Amino acid sequence: MIHGYTETGESFRADIQALEQALQDAFPAAPAPGFHPDYPGGVELVFPTGTWRLKPTDWARYIPGTDPGYGWFYKVPDDDEFPGLLDGLDKLGKTMRDDGPFAGVIGFSQGGFLAGLITSLLEPGREQIFATETEESGGIPFPESFKGVPPIKFSITCCGFAGLSPRYKAFYSPKIAGPMLHVNGQFDDIVFDKRSRTLIDATTGSEEEKVLVHPGKHTVPTSKLYTDAMIMFIRAHLSS
Repeated sequence: MIHGYTETGESFRADIQALEQALQDAFPAAPAPGFHPDYPGGVELVFPTGTWRLKPTDWARYIPGTDPGYGWFYKVPDDDEFPGLLDGLDKLGKTMRDDGPFAGVIGFSQGGFLAGLITSLLEPGREQIFATETEESGGIPFPESFKGVPPIKFSITCCGFAGLSPRYKAFYSPKIAGPMLHVNGQFDDIVFDKRSRTLIDATTGSEEEKVLVHPGKHTVPTSKLYTDAMIMFIRAHLSS
């Protein structure tokens, strides 16, 4: 569970309590009725905190007196450059290695961007693509901490986006083929539709299979209609 900019793992968990409860209800531990035979231990969610401690001046909508939180990388005027990204990926790779194996990844905003990167990194053959792109176009190297991390079965990106700089080409070319659900707010005023579309277009699958739009803003929807849809997506891929 990967939080967004200005959050912490703890604050993200508090924000999506209803989703966590829905997941626990949908995938209980054995011998409760309805437990998943491949996951008899039920659901365990891991909420790491980002790598960069933020200051109030690091975000435009800071509310005085609140915790500025963390980011997985720094925000800069160029929306397609992500200073500190390799440090964020290094921490997430180590988390997946030390606390896994994980069935899937769910990320919000910056975390949604990272969920796309993780889905890509754990696909067969992606490390070889990185080797070629790094040499030919100066792209970033394949993160060492992801070498040997077991593959995941699904990912959900909420208000996510893609990185369009040529330095990140290896993540998206060829397109990300791992099962990914894009959950976006119809009235998101932070990651606008045009930007969220960059990640949608970087993944395979039909629009109907991979996009869920809720009538809200920049948030993870936690009403039953949308948690049920996310659970249906997860259930469809757990045994695949």
